[in-house]
Amino acid sequence: MPKLKLYTKSYCPYCDQARMILESAGVSNYEEISIDGNQLTMRKELFKLTGGRWDVPQAFVDDRYIGDDDDLRRLANTGELSQMLD
Repeated sequence: MPKLKLYTKSYCPYCDQARMILESAGVSNYEEISIDGNQLTMRKELFKLTGGRWDVPQAFVDDRYIGDDDDLRRLANTGELSQMLD
């Protein structure tokens, strides 16, 4: 089964939206990775992983970058997110 990873930080309304999108889509089994502890290092890692993005939230399925909260919403609304996780 494919694994979803969600990079987040506390006090982030966009991260809250991403969690709500996943919950509404019935996705409960995902790994949430907080960048709070070492933001500079984690943002540099995100920059490499996403090809230039270092804001959060950022989502990955099996280490494949799928986007931010707006992308998650679009993927959930079209059913593509469910297909990716089957």
